[in-house]
Amino acid sequence: MRDIIKCFLLFFIVFINAQEVKKDTLKYTDIETVILNDKDYEKIDYSFGLKQENNVRLIQIVYAEEGVKFRNNLGKKGRISNVILFLHKTDSKVNLTNLEINFYKIDSLTGQPSEKINKQQIIYVPKNKSRGSVKINVEDHHIPFPVGGVLVAVKWLPNEFKDRKVGPSLRATNYEEQITYSRFNDGKWFKSLNISRKLDMYTNAMIGIEVYIKKKKKNE
Repeated sequence: MRDIIKCFLLFFIVFINAQEVKKDTLKYTDIETVILNDKDYEKIDYSFGLKQENNVRLIQIVYAEEGVKFRNNLGKKGRISNVILFLHKTDSKVNLTNLEINFYKIDSLTGQPSEKINKQQIIYVPKNKSRGSVKINVEDHHIPFPVGGVLVAVKWLPNEFKDRKVGPSLRATNYEEQITYSRFNDGKWFKSLNISRKLDMYTNAMIGIEVYIKKKKKNE
């Protein structure tokens, strides 16, 4: 019970306006699906995403951080080229704030997020309060995609109004595994609260990444 209360107090997850939507609303792949780009035989483009199955708004507070764990299912080192955030429409009474994008290694023993990978601060500045998706290019930051996988996280920074509740918020989805982690004020990571109404399904944030992994040419 204390863990549940802590989740509510520390990490803001308040769901409103939850409703089912048609599965063809978004045509993004499931998180375990691999999309190959064979035009360049030296690289493979792996795209990971979460398929939307509900329409949920998550209320965020400053210094909260939420991330999705991505497995490296081929066991080859790579480099992350883009991060995709699926954003819910922000309430008109809530002010926007900047989002900090971070990447964390996955501890091989615990499966928990551990060391931060990016050495520089990566900031996304929201353009409006509309619902939609944004693609953030991180190629210049040379973010590795470790063999052990990576946690891609969003952190809500303070804004000029010194608000506690801020936007934009991430949309959520149902998935067969809990792969979303949360924390507050750089504290300890914990698995995000699951309130999915579907049996054996878990509530997860909608974040995607695009990864390039080198491979040998066919004639080598």
